[in-house]
Amino acid sequence: MSDPVQNNAEDIGSVPSFFREHGEFLQSLDEVATSASNVDSWALPDASEEEMRLIREMKKTLDVYQEQPTCLDPYLERIVSRLMAVVQEYVYAFHDSMEKPESLISVTRMDGIFDLLYTLCKVRGYKVILRFFPHGVTDVEPVFATLWRFSVDFEASSWPARYALLIWLSLLAMIPFDIETIDSGMTDLPAIAALATATNMSLIKRWVELGKLFLCKPGCEMEGAAVMLSRLLSRRDSAAILQPEFIEWAAREITDAARPVDSTNAIKSGLQIGSVLRINGALRVLCHLFSAMDSHTSLDAQIPLLLDIFQMDAFDQHSITRKLISKAVQRLALLMLPAANAEMGRAYARPSLRANLSNNAAYASASERDDEAAESPDVEVPLEMEAFVGILLQKLHDKDTIVRWSAAKGIGRISERLPLALAREIVLAVGGILKDETLVDDKGLIDVAMTTEYSWHGALLCLAELSRRGMLYAPALRQVVPWVVRGLTYEIQRGDYSVGSNVRDAACYVMWSLARIPNPSSRRVFAEMSTEMATTLISVAVFDRESNVRRAASAAFQEHVGRQSAFPHGIAVLQLADFFSVGIMRNAFVVTSRKIAEFDEYRHPLLHHLCTVTVYHWDLKTRELAVKALRELAPLSPEYVRTHLLPEIVANVTSPFLAVRHGAITAVAAIAETIAVELVSHTDAAKMVLEVADSVPARYIEDFGASLTLAALATYMGSLSRARWNIGDAQEKYFALFELALITCKTVDDIVVDFTSFVDACSLTPDQRLRIVKHTQVASSGTSRESFVLALGALEKQSDPELLCSLVTEGTTVEIRRNAAAALGQFCTRARDGGRLSIMWEHSAISALSRGLEDHSVDNRGDVGSWVRKQSLHSLASIFAGDGQTFQRLNECDDELAIRLLGQILCSTTEKIDRLRVAAGRMLEILLHEQRVEAADSRLREGLVQLQRLVPAQPNNFSGDAGVKGSEFSWADPEAAFTRIVQALSVSDERLRQPLFEGLVSTGSAEPLGKFAVGAVAAYAETLPETGATVAASAQPEWGVDGIVAELTRLLLTDRQTSKIINPALIVADQLIEQGALLAAAPDSWIPLYRATQRVAFKLRAPLRLSLCLKLYGSLALVSEELSRMAVGSLLAHMAHPVLRIRQTAADQLFSALCIHGVVDVGDDGDEIGRLVSETEWAQESAGVKDARAQLTALVRPRLAQDRN
Repeated sequence: MSDPVQNNAEDIGSVPSFFREHGEFLQSLDEVATSASNVDSWALPDASEEEMRLIREMKKTLDVYQEQPTCLDPYLERIVSRLMAVVQEYVYAFHDSMEKPESLISVTRMDGIFDLLYTLCKVRGYKVILRFFPHGVTDVEPVFATLWRFSVDFEASSWPARYALLIWLSLLAMIPFDIETIDSGMTDLPAIAALATATNMSLIKRWVELGKLFLCKPGCEMEGAAVMLSRLLSRRDSAAILQPEFIEWAAREITDAARPVDSTNAIKSGLQIGSVLRINGALRVLCHLFSAMDSHTSLDAQIPLLLDIFQMDAFDQHSITRKLISKAVQRLALLMLPAANAEMGRAYARPSLRANLSNNAAYASASERDDEAAESPDVEVPLEMEAFVGILLQKLHDKDTIVRWSAAKGIGRISERLPLALAREIVLAVGGILKDETLVDDKGLIDVAMTTEYSWHGALLCLAELSRRGMLYAPALRQVVPWVVRGLTYEIQRGDYSVGSNVRDAACYVMWSLARIPNPSSRRVFAEMSTEMATTLISVAVFDRESNVRRAASAAFQEHVGRQSAFPHGIAVLQLADFFSVGIMRNAFVVTSRKIAEFDEYRHPLLHHLCTVTVYHWDLKTRELAVKALRELAPLSPEYVRTHLLPEIVANVTSPFLAVRHGAITAVAAIAETIAVELVSHTDAAKMVLEVADSVPARYIEDFGASLTLAALATYMGSLSRARWNIGDAQEKYFALFELALITCKTVDDIVVDFTSFVDACSLTPDQRLRIVKHTQVASSGTSRESFVLALGALEKQSDPELLCSLVTEGTTVEIRRNAAAALGQFCTRARDGGRLSIMWEHSAISALSRGLEDHSVDNRGDVGSWVRKQSLHSLASIFAGDGQTFQRLNECDDELAIRLLGQILCSTTEKIDRLRVAAGRMLEILLHEQRVEAADSRLREGLVQLQRLVPAQPNNFSGDAGVKGSEFSWADPEAAFTRIVQALSVSDERLRQPLFEGLVSTGSAEPLGKFAVGAVAAYAETLPETGATVAASAQPEWGVDGIVAELTRLLLTDRQTSKIINPALIVADQLIEQGALLAAAPDSWIPLYRATQRVAFKLRAPLRLSLCLKLYGSLALVSEELSRMAVGSLLAHMAHPVLRIRQTAADQLFSALCIHGVVDVGDDGDEIGRLVSETEWAQESAGVKDARAQLTALVRPRLAQDRN
């Protein structure tokens, strides 16, 4: 019976909550254990293939739980015990075989089992796995002897096996018996070259020497040996003798390895990798040993030597070594200090329910006085402690995070055991790191430009660790919190990037830990600083560039709300700035900030942070989002923005720094547009806004960075225009700036939008209009010409669309044609809204855009013509969507254009590019459901009515999202789109059917969408009648399967020199025949297709197209007997083609037709024909090929003639 709890775990989600695969895993475990416990197989070098396969699957299953290893806990004992039972039996047998040479056991037989044990240790941790290892006294010597044997030749055994034995020995080293009493001598151990002097030693000394051997090995063996040695040396029966000796050896090992190879240039030479491994191995043992020791009395003589080692400069280039030194220093310091005293904790923290629930200020003040006067019990602090703390404080400046993090935790742990007076000195020292190299101006602002992010990061991590342990008393909080708040916005630009995200993240960690301080006096401090802390955290949570920092600030805010309850509107704000809301940058900047700013306490700080920090950010995307956020927040407090923020922003308009200048100009634009009423009513503010363009020096719009400055000025002028500011006589200056921006900037879409607003507010003079038109002429440079073509769409009041219509099809670059199509759509839309769009203009525009749909230009960037086609579809949609009579007028004016346009749109719905197909689908829906089609001629009207039934209105699909909730169909889904649009082939009007079929054929030859298009046509063909009836001898058949064959024939008969549809038609015809979709066609409909293929292949030299023809011959040979004779004859003729690869292709198709499918009866000559076709090297030029071709022709030609008779 299945476990109901386990079954419920399946519904929780993709994150595993239980060991779901435990049934299969345990079954595989039993099979592996049964196989591995077979004694007869232990002499084999490797396990069976089935056993190794099961082990690989089990390892793969365990790796899934690496992030949630506790899910394995209910089954760990059974798993580990089962494996160790096999390993224990193997180890005993291996030990016995060392005494009996005739009994051979392979060293590598259990590699799979040991590898599985290592995977368990990797996923769950060796400390947990060791709980289930056997640890009897009788296990010591067999395990030791096995590891000794495995160490004789490291190449012969695997490192997972040695690692498993090392951690097993680390457990056995803790047995509560004197090791001397279980030492049998073990004189039969093989010799190890590196341990030649250890042969006659006692077991415990050989044990130590064997551990030393592994300390220079990279990877897990070093860690396993360090754990083993630390537990062995910390035994009471061996500590007094072996500890000093081993520590002296470790010090010698580190000192010798730290000597540079080149003594003349120690810094340049550095350390060899072998030396680094020796140092790391010795340091790892010391770290574990100091943690396991009970007293430091045996180390008094070695402490000066260790201090010298810890302060050596030879390890500066190796982060792991520096981290191990930091860990060894803190553990040695903790060993020399008494354990943390409960009285010391109470003397400082004084936790009580009354204190936590009380809001009495007098009580908090009294608690604060008690904290200041608190004294800890007398503790004797060793003199070396100052050196240890100094080393760790220095490590806080380290360049590697792992070293700083280790040092921060060490200082926190040491401070917890020191007297309060010394602990407070450490707090002040750590706070002093933040003050180094910083400047504080008259306003109290902290300048961190000269600081290093490493020091700030290390200091903040350390403050967080001290705070977690309750070491920040009330006066220290008042000194530290302002610096932590400054750390929340720490960022220094370094060229085109910045540093400081780790500092901001650490500052959030400090803020989080401050909320967990247990002493009640902190409530008073937090009450004083709560507003500043809350507003800064929220500002970072919504306006920081990095998502991890925003989420960290949100988590810190949540911690304070839950524990201190001092933040204003805490729960309400937290619901808005939760983990998910601040995770998406745009949502955090624009949406979440707007909702939080509705609270008075947060509104001004958010605006201040936005206008003093974020709008000047070095990242352009962040600045743009900041300006969007400013547009949302400024209307909430227009007076504050005008009086406090606008003057400083305007002052930064002339900043020499590009990012600051760009951010300031765009911020002024946002303010001028959103709170125009507030600004216009105050003369000084209005004057500041209107003088922005004049105050920008000329060099900033001419030198490096001019494009960004000009783009910002364009935004500024567009905002003034939309807000209808009175710019006075600045119209000519603004036009000149727009003109320069269009010439200089590469991306001008937003500039053209602002220019359009400017044109609407301030009409252009004829001379200015002429200047715009002149820039579109060939004499202008390419980029600026493209920009001004796009700007022509704003000139509908003073021009006609003829220039744009000509540029859509005759533009020299694809960018010009694309921009002309976009401008033409804008031109017509604006002209129609103004009542100036004539029928002639409308017809010219639609005709030009229709020609734009035929742009299939290709260059080294790919299908660049798709840019023009997509923009033409968008422009057509804007023209037709605004007026339901447009198609009717077009049909009355030019019915051929109307039908051609509809056919082109149907063809575009089969495009390979998703966005283009979405645009075409939207345009088709507009034509069918938003336009009046009653006035069309009867034949066209019938086709439109049929299309309306096949393509229902789907307005939500314009976005192209296939997974839009509530949408059953999307043009962005190729399979769904082709399945639906292929039904339109049943439209009776061939003027609509032919373009659609041509589009399906074109897409059907391309991967990966070709399979969807061909599959849709094949599925549709199955619904058609088998034969088509003809109305007259000369008339084409009605649409059916014969119609598909006829359409393929028509496409193959297009001009061979210019047509791009022939190759796709060959491919699609071959695939449809192979899928059996056309087998229901009438026999007489295939002959024209074969003749068309012959026409394509006649005297053709293009290898690709000719190969496609040959493949189609091979498929046609399967249709009927008559076609088989004709196709085989054509294939046989191409066996003599001068292109070698064509011969080989023809031979392959001929072999398939004759020898596999047997389309022609060759009688007894079948074997000979098969041998000639398959064994001849047709891709080579030799006499044997000619002879084989002659023999083949002599055998096959008579058979073809015989079948014909």
